[in-house]
Amino acid sequence: MFDYFNGQVTQIRPHSIVLETNSIGYRIAVSKPYQFHVGDEVKVYVEDLLREDGFYLVGFLTVEEREIYLGLNTVNGIGPKTALKILGECDYQELKKAIESNNLFFLRSIKHIGMKASAQILLDLRGFFDLNQNINVNQYEEVQAALRSLGYKNRDIINTLSMINIPDATNEEIIKEALRRMRTYAHQGRK
Repeated sequence: MFDYFNGQVTQIRPHSIVLETNSIGYRIAVSKPYQFHVGDEVKVYVEDLLREDGFYLVGFLTVEEREIYLGLNTVNGIGPKTALKILGECDYQELKKAIESNNLFFLRSIKHIGMKASAQILLDLRGFFDLNQNINVNQYEEVQAALRSLGYKNRDIINTLSMINIPDATNEEIIKEALRRMRTYAHQGRK
């Protein structure tokens, strides 16, 4: 129904903002309300949400963030509120990269989603962003096994892999990046 609103932010609430346009204040649910500032003139892309308890507007600063939100809403078990919470926990571009690179560890590190939901996101959104369809579904698990065979602790491996999102990377490239990061952490820990 609506695509976007241009207006002035008049209020910031814990999970929403109020955007005044033509003397009408629209309460818009957003993933990161504190990225807005009262008095700012902004363009907010919206998605309308009709539920049994009312009509809601969900807002985004970019079209791409809205598309990721809509994609998350198509995932079995992820509803509009959870999709918004997920976007509130991480940068939407990092989330997209994690999905593109099939990084289950990154998704598992986000609050509000567990192992099952993480796997479901990867399964349902594969191809959603016009991604390479020849992706190795078990790539990060294979990298984890390789790093474990080198003697690294599982906790350290999972923490490191959750921060690496390299679309179309080979196992070797991911292992090299993980080793580089783990060496850096180990070096910093000795200081």
